[in-house]
Amino acid sequence: MAQFFNTLGDMINRYIAAPLLALKWTDVLDILLLSVLFYFVYSFARVRRVGKLAFGLFIILLLYVLADFLNLRATHRMLAGIASFGIIVLAVIFQPELRSALEKLGNSVFDLRSGISQRHAAMANTISEVVEAACQIASQEHDGALIVIERTTKLGEYADNGTRLDALVSTNLLTGIFVNKAPLHDGAVIIHGDRVVAAACKLPIKTSGDEARGLGTRHRAAIGISDASDCVVVVVSEEKHIISIANNGYLKRDYNPNGMADLKNEASLKAVQNRLRADLFLLLTGKDADTIEDQLEKAEKKEQKKADGRKPVYRPARFIRTGKEEITIVEADNGEDGNA
Repeated sequence: MAQFFNTLGDMINRYIAAPLLALKWTDVLDILLLSVLFYFVYSFARVRRVGKLAFGLFIILLLYVLADFLNLRATHRMLAGIASFGIIVLAVIFQPELRSALEKLGNSVFDLRSGISQRHAAMANTISEVVEAACQIASQEHDGALIVIERTTKLGEYADNGTRLDALVSTNLLTGIFVNKAPLHDGAVIIHGDRVVAAACKLPIKTSGDEARGLGTRHRAAIGISDASDCVVVVVSEEKHIISIANNGYLKRDYNPNGMADLKNEASLKAVQNRLRADLFLLLTGKDADTIEDQLEKAEKKEQKKADGRKPVYRPARFIRTGKEEITIVEADNGEDGNA
């Protein structure tokens, strides 16, 4: 027995420990580059017809090695002859696929630089659509909502028990899903990036703890899924019309404490939207959000900059008839309207 363990230790030291200790940083880099290359080739080939070709080439290579090992000279010579010109033939036949692969590789390198800003823009659009939808749903009688925004923890197991959609996030889509008695309103919507992955999804429900006490099914489900993952959940109460956000097993409910009353006039509605957007931005991106007033100000500045850059253009006068009076509106040369 001692001899067995000594032999096993020598084998581990010779074939595992010694090579690992002899590794240099260039060897690690070499392995990483090859891994990325093989993964890229695999991901490209598996969704195209070139995948079947790669499997056929693997069979030929296996036969070539087997013929060499068994000293099958005729088979070995024939396969060697095929290999000598087969690469050129394959390059000609699969020229479109090779071109597509190189373009994809170039786009991947470019996406490494622009990917972060694109993901941030997509998340900003998602947040805006979710906030708008939540406020619209909360202002309607008998409507509620449960919207889960996925982060790093994948929620595929919960999406699979619902109805797959794979649709672009929009206010109209979300409000349509959560209309009372609609086919998909009973359950949660799961969002990944700027896509609605699935609707009518069943979530784990928090049944114990002070956080879940006195809450309805939607709120306990929001706490349950946010406790089981790092997602952010927006909940709209069907009875009290209060909007809440759940994250890390906790629920924040002070966005519109008066329910529908806080959403009826424009000033209080903007205040609720700004608080929702600010918290969602902070939770999902780690950055502060612009308020609606900031967005409007930026849009006005952008339009003003465009107007300042326009060349003076002459426009003829226009006439508008209101009742018995005729009002003439003369447009100035700089594009602005003036009364005459």
